[in-house]
Amino acid sequence: MAHRHFLPVAAILAVAQLLARAAGYPWPVCGYTSNFVANSTYQAHLDFVTATLPKNVSSSPDLFAAVVVGAVPEQLWAVGLCRGDINATGCFGCLTQAIQDLPSECPYSKEATIYYDTCTAHYSDVHTLPGDDTGPALNTYRAFNDANVTSEPARFQTLLAALVNATAERAASSTRRFATGEADFDLEFPKIYSAAQCTPDQTAAQCRKCLAGIVAAFLGGFGSNIGGRVLGVDCTYRFETRPFYNGPAMVRLASPSPGAPAPAVEPTAGRPAAAGGGERKRPFGICLA
Repeated sequence: MAHRHFLPVAAILAVAQLLARAAGYPWPVCGYTSNFVANSTYQAHLDFVTATLPKNVSSSPDLFAAVVVGAVPEQLWAVGLCRGDINATGCFGCLTQAIQDLPSECPYSKEATIYYDTCTAHYSDVHTLPGDDTGPALNTYRAFNDANVTSEPARFQTLLAALVNATAERAASSTRRFATGEADFDLEFPKIYSAAQCTPDQTAAQCRKCLAGIVAAFLGGFGSNIGGRVLGVDCTYRFETRPFYNGPAMVRLASPSPGAPAPAVEPTAGRPAAAGGGERKRPFGICLA
């Protein structure tokens, strides 16, 4: 994939293709600049990654692994990451499905990403390092639930921003670059739940920068939607008005009263956090009902 900060014609066509299948799950993103042929060296590298990546990721304490196979121009770089609250068995099953599905979703593409609810798989012929701002910039989905909070939308948005930012900060500060959050809201939706994660090969500063970038770019666009997520190779966040993660929240916020300032962060006891990532320019988002 060419790493650019604008959308050429090919990228616009790719966006149109993704919009046509936006309701589908899981969510694949295919590269558009480079392809390989059947029975090629690149195909052999992809077969190796398909056979080894799920086990490498699920056996890692961070539920993350990266691998570089071969030499340029047939070099393949792959990463796999599971959500930090699932166990090794669930991680292995998710990534096995993801890495097997990806070549079918993006046939003969040298770059491809697929997002499942609890795992992400990505491979490319371009090897990017943690925190590299020219990394996989076009491989991002923005998904949302089109139902809305109706009782106190302005207060919901204020509380949501505080919760997402607090969860992102906890993720960046954690060893595993992963965190979950919870906040009290109102009778219509008693709680708001959140999660944030980065790939754990990155520093706290790189993770913080990555999450800050996608929060600033996309959070306001969710408005008063009752759920939403931004899925990136390097970092991701999600919020819902229903529970979606395992275990207790790592960050806990009290609901602000009308007109009150944003609440202070109130960490709760829970399992250690996990995440990683580096900021990327995100030229587009895909909106999913």
